Amino acid sequence: MRRNEITGISVALVIFAAAVSSFILKDILIIAQAIEITILFVLVLVTLIYAKRTAEIADATKKQAEEMKKQRRPIVVPKAFPAIGVPLEATAEEIAEHRYSDYFQIYNKGNSPAINLEVLLLNREESQFGCLKETVFSQGDKPLVFHPSGLVNHLQSTCYLVCRYCSVLSTEERQIWYETWLPFIPNKSQRGDQIIIVPKELDFREEFEKKSY
Repeated sequence: MRRNEITGISVALVIFAAAVSSFILKDILIIAQAIEITILFVLVLVTLIYAKRTAEIADATKKQAEEMKKQRRPIVVPKAFPAIGVPLEATAEEIAEHRYSDYFQIYNKGNSPAINLEVLLLNREESQFGCLKETVFSQGDKPLVFHPSGLVNHLQSTCYLVCRYCSVLSTEERQIWYETWLPFIPNKSQRGDQIIIVPKELDFREEFEKKSY
């Protein structure tokens, strides 16, 4: 038992013993009854502590299982790659930071395969206008290349590249859909012959139902 639990038991026993002694001195209890009550009190106290420790062990085991599950899950990450032609308005800092792109590559950075991977292209209203599917996408596979089309109809508007997939550890009773969202804004270069992508920050989500986009 922990030190604070031992201290708590000791304090409780002292208080209980003082109360029983007082009752004995006042002839409220006889010694035999006092012994029975004391034994019962100790048993109840030990049972409560045992139940508390059992609950703590169960919680710790559940957390450990969840942590192991997370360590074995797939993590699909899209990355926007630098455009072949740099737009005229791009600064040297933007070019060095690879802020301008014209296609995506999809990686599995996790420790297990992604199942039923869908790479979805969504507009600002989260309506789908592009899709790429892969049944099994393992961590050692080559990155998937995704060239978005139709972006000319969504210039200067926030769009989303969404990677949606399951884990091999998912079950029919508890199926989790993992989603990686990459917001981006399609722009047109000043030359007018190229659509460029300005990616934003990644967002990781978990859904217990497969949404329709």
